[in-house]
Amino acid sequence: MSSSASPLAPRLPVMGWQTFRGAREARLPSLLDHPRHQLTTSGRAAILLALECVGVGPDDVVLVPTYHCPTMVAPVLTLGARAVFYPIDEAGAPRLDWLEAHAPHQAKAMLATHYFGLPQPMEANRSWCDRHGIALIEDCAHAMFGRSGTRAVGAWGDVAIASLTKFFPAPEGGILALNRAELQLPSLTPVPLIQQVKAAADILHMGASHDRLTGLNGLIRGVFALRGLLRRPQGAKSNAFDSGADAGTSTSTTAGTGSSNAGFDADDAVDANMSLIDLPLSHRALTRASAWVSTEVPRHRIVQARRRHYEYLLQALRGSEGFRPLMPQLPADSAPYVFPLWVRTPDPGYLEMRRLGVPVSRWDRLWPGVPTLDGDAGVSWSHHVLQLACHQDLSDQELDAIVAQVRRLYGP
Repeated sequence: MSSSASPLAPRLPVMGWQTFRGAREARLPSLLDHPRHQLTTSGRAAILLALECVGVGPDDVVLVPTYHCPTMVAPVLTLGARAVFYPIDEAGAPRLDWLEAHAPHQAKAMLATHYFGLPQPMEANRSWCDRHGIALIEDCAHAMFGRSGTRAVGAWGDVAIASLTKFFPAPEGGILALNRAELQLPSLTPVPLIQQVKAAADILHMGASHDRLTGLNGLIRGVFALRGLLRRPQGAKSNAFDSGADAGTSTSTTAGTGSSNAGFDADDAVDANMSLIDLPLSHRALTRASAWVSTEVPRHRIVQARRRHYEYLLQALRGSEGFRPLMPQLPADSAPYVFPLWVRTPDPGYLEMRRLGVPVSRWDRLWPGVPTLDGDAGVSWSHHVLQLACHQDLSDQELDAIVAQVRRLYGP
């Protein structure tokens, strides 16, 4: 790949002319092909709806992995249930031996995750949940495409959820999929017209902000800049949240949609107090613009580019004492969400990468009360594992920039 580098890159996919290139279908199955699925406002909303579908309510127990984003826990507490954290092994799989010995008898559901878009074996989880009468919620937020063993991802759980924003240039969106015949898809409230329009505008703005819409970038940015000036109180100064520069917090510029102009994921928009979520918003339908982008754009390019970018980072980030690829092999039946990099001493370099606009994230904001458990990799991952972007809308120059910053900050 080329040696020149751009200092900024989108952390998630953004709309561009290349979005519409390539074959319509990918060689891997997708959650969007699931015969009983429904589009939701976000992956976080999909988790809440999934919990409701399997009957989780006040005082029930939900098993959650120690390695998690706060948005995986907030829906549990929003419904009045209790999260009990379980350990994962070095491959990211649930420690079923620990669960066998320590899982509360009143556990109602278990959340099992395909981390980084690399499908986990789910057959053992399915069998364990069946033996104990526990509903399996298959978390495919990182795994829109792929196979887990003999089934497509999303086909093992009683319920499966996914996140559209991680794979498509949409400002919001999730998927709820049901595998048990007796479960019913929920009724969702329609979206007001003004929010429909704002969602469509945000899709264009995200693309123009990263120069992906050649010929329209300046015009679109100018329109949004003028809108911002007209809305800003006289004398008010711009801050990090105006441009999405504060990469530690997802910025929301579209009221009621959870959209983000900087291309950050609305699923990550949990404040420092680990707040619960808005029930009415979680039961709202997805905007037409986000639904159209997620269901109609060609998929072959998405899968192929993500695999190519992961393989490039795999080769470019080998051979250092300070860091190593966490998952050194890319499974054949996968389309990765991110490239997980284990770093021996991640701080203060991580904050410097965020300041520079390197598309990287870390699940370092664990929910309060996460225990230290023997044989658990989850808490360690939350500190040492950086999630580097490898999505389809990164250029070769932007990938080179990611590698250069990692080597500069963590190399010898």
